[in-house]
Amino acid sequence: MKVLHSPCNVGNQPQALCQAERSLGVSSQSITNYITWLGYESDVVMGKYQDRSFCTYAKRWLYGLTAPYRYDVFHYYFGRSLMCWDDYGPRTDWWFWDLKQAKRLGKKVVMTLQGCDARIASRSNAINEVTPCQEGGCRFYDGCVANVDNDRRYLIEEVLPLCDKVFYLNPELKRYVQSAEFLPYATIDVRNTPVCPPKANGPVRILHAPSDGATKGTRWVLAAIEKLQKEYDIEFRIVENTPHAEALKLYEWADILIDQLLFGWYGGLSVELMAMGKLVMCYIREDDLEFVPGDMRADLPIVRTHPESLTEDLSRLIETRERWPEVSASMRNFALKWHDPNIIADAMVAMYRRPDSIFDLNAAQRKFGF
Repeated sequence: MKVLHSPCNVGNQPQALCQAERSLGVSSQSITNYITWLGYESDVVMGKYQDRSFCTYAKRWLYGLTAPYRYDVFHYYFGRSLMCWDDYGPRTDWWFWDLKQAKRLGKKVVMTLQGCDARIASRSNAINEVTPCQEGGCRFYDGCVANVDNDRRYLIEEVLPLCDKVFYLNPELKRYVQSAEFLPYATIDVRNTPVCPPKANGPVRILHAPSDGATKGTRWVLAAIEKLQKEYDIEFRIVENTPHAEALKLYEWADILIDQLLFGWYGGLSVELMAMGKLVMCYIREDDLEFVPGDMRADLPIVRTHPESLTEDLSRLIETRERWPEVSASMRNFALKWHDPNIIADAMVAMYRRPDSIFDLNAAQRKFGF
């Protein structure tokens, strides 16, 4: 069985899953149209962002037009396919050609939605008390409402029904894609991630690493830190504009991570630090938890907060330092059970092979002793 993961690597989900599938004996390959500043790797990168050189242009056409004939399973990400050249401009008639051709040939087609690919900005603004989709929040909000939301509706109404299986990583997306199924992050080799638990004494080391400060709630983080540094011995570090490989080395320093405060769910960054045994704080939208498996909800160890209560919640966490070892262990165990790419790949490969495309993560977890 030959599996293609494409056309982008957002958060390292495609590459980590691809590598785990190969460990199971599957011929799995990741191909991206371009690489971003975060530096996530892929097996094949066709060129740089917005590179219109003859070589890159020819590669994109070659891979896009021939892929439907060379693979058995197509696992696409972020609401795109190989022929979706978003860095070249607006959607054209060629977008999703490879996905549609693969479907015509009877191949299995899977799509993993990751966030802004399917989040209808205008609706998120209307239904959520806390969301980055608002004026003064995401800098793209006005453009999303005016134009991009229409592309998202096209994806949801015209493209996703062609897929054999659609996954979402952020629970909010279930509100926009009713037929989709929840999939945990599989972004890092959890089992081989060194454990670096919080320090038992000394200054409290707090980390915030936003890819975009406006959408991650950085202004609330900075305000809380400024206030609490007057009461506690706190060392604070913000990691920005740093390639992923370099950032990972910096994360080991922290005791506490304050992750995103507006999206209503934790990000891949949280998984990386939970795997290390760090304490993770994040805003979890209660209304979206119904779209997460019940046993995962019960296990969820994230220290929950809200943009408006972050100062108080962080103070409470600092004051209960004697409980940190227990919380740290629960973070690590949660990452092992729910975010191990090997477990998720085991369930994914079984789904690829099933005519009914049923994805049974619990069965894979039992095989790994959970």
